[in-house]
Amino acid sequence: MAKSLYRAENLELAALLRQLREDAGMVQTTLAKRLGRNQTFVSNVELAIRRLDLVELRDYCAGLDISLRDLVDRWELQIVHTTKAGRGKLKRKPG
Repeated sequence: MAKSLYRAENLELAALLRQLREDAGMVQTTLAKRLGRNQTFVSNVELAIRRLDLVELRDYCAGLDISLRDLVDRWELQIVHTTKAGRGKLKRKPG
């Protein structure tokens, strides 16, 4: 199994986090201040250079004013859409 940093799903998550920030009308520095981090942290997350653990992801969602559940639901829809469109080679485990 490939490390999750290099998987297509991680790239989709990073893109979604960026989209949510932009949709909220925030620049990276604004979100970074909400998170108590620096702008480089937000940039690295959005570029899929840095992974977030579950606790960090929950905090990130709070900074974006979205629930973790809503984020996961949107991410899952994006992954399904990407797979059906043939843009990515996402492999889903059966079950």
